[in-house]
Amino acid sequence: MLEITSKNNQKIKDAASLKMKKTRQEKDLFLMEGIKNLDMALKYGKVKTIFTSIGLPKLGQDIETYKVNDEIIAKLAASTNPEGVVFICEALKPQKEKKDYHKILYLDHINDPGNLGTMIRTAAAFSYDAVIMSEGTCDLYNEKVIAASKGSIFLIDCIYDDIANYDKPIIVSVLDDDTVPLSEAKPLKDFILVIGNESHGVSEEIITKASQKVKIEMSDKIDSLNAAIAAGILMNHYK
Repeated sequence: MLEITSKNNQKIKDAASLKMKKTRQEKDLFLMEGIKNLDMALKYGKVKTIFTSIGLPKLGQDIETYKVNDEIIAKLAASTNPEGVVFICEALKPQKEKKDYHKILYLDHINDPGNLGTMIRTAAAFSYDAVIMSEGTCDLYNEKVIAASKGSIFLIDCIYDDIANYDKPIIVSVLDDDTVPLSEAKPLKDFILVIGNESHGVSEEIITKASQKVKIEMSDKIDSLNAAIAAGILMNHYK
């Protein structure tokens, strides 16, 4: 294990530059941190470089690893109290063919990275096949998305694509008069479940193509739910 003691080392500067979306896209790399995330990333063979201020067990893989100090970890990490491990991963590629996507979660201009990460984690928990994100949805490798996903980005295909490229019944949750209560909605084997933007909901273009328009039944004292909470309720119903 090599050692780096200065946060001005070029390796550290290059790693820190991955905090910027533009650099991540140019290099097809992103930063993660934490021991559990490292274990998962190693399992899927995505780790390129590791920076650690703590002892690590033998990795069993030939991966560039650097012993660093806490100051360097603080520069690279996104969390306030990092665990002492930050690493660089390769950008993720789909593990399945599109024809094998039966249950799809489609995210229509989701802006909040915490919501995006939570919805990816929930989709993986309910055995969905893919999370498809519209252009305009926040960056998959944003540090808050990574933190909220708890490593689930390795467990489910997450790709940016147009809903028009998928020929399946579309389910949307809206507040229109012609919606069906979720409890009465018909189960489907293949479908695209659409979650809309936190402020504006599902785009009108997608609503007009919907096979099912449903609403989550709730108290009339509340007129809306957090997007990630609504997504969880809908995904559980259709799982």
